[in-house]
Amino acid sequence: MGRGGVTGAAGPRLHSRHTFCRSDDLLRNDPRRVTAQIDGAVISAEYSELTGQLCLRQDGAVLREWFPPHSWIAIASVAGARHWGTRPTDEDLRALLRNEMTLLRTQ
Repeated sequence: MGRGGVTGAAGPRLHSRHTFCRSDDLLRNDPRRVTAQIDGAVISAEYSELTGQLCLRQDGAVLREWFPPHSWIAIASVAGARHWGTRPTDEDLRALLRNEMTLLRTQ
């Protein structure tokens, strides 16, 4: 294997940790979105793996918005260290939604 991970005629072989790897299974173009109905309002959490932006919306209006590293920290704080907050699952976003709605109700 040569320098830079090049093997044979197939070209470069990229590891999932490679910063320039842009395969669809590693980086989603569309935001991951979960939605819930809470106290009669439609609440959604959206996360873009492309930008790291995390957005909480109520009936379409932005309630809260985070950008890296704050978005990663917000996700990791409710989901644990899985994916370091950078690749949340739907369940991770649901946990964030429940947590944020609890905080909003107490304010």
